[in-house]
Amino acid sequence: MIFYEWRTWLRLYNALVLLAEGHGTLHTANACGSADPSSFIGAFHAVIGTTPGRCRTRSSG
Repeated sequence: MIFYEWRTWLRLYNALVLLAEGHGTLHTANACGSADPSSFIGAFHAVIGTTPGRCRTRSSG
């Protein structure tokens, strides 16, 4: 795994933790160092397979 991939996985892991705690997508994107929410949502969906909003809904319900 190259550094870029490792960093992406680490950021997405942290995003999953924040979403599970009930934080919104904007807060999570900023906290994980994303350039903008759209980039964050795209990367999240590409790796996790769902959007952060749907993931947050599943973890809270």
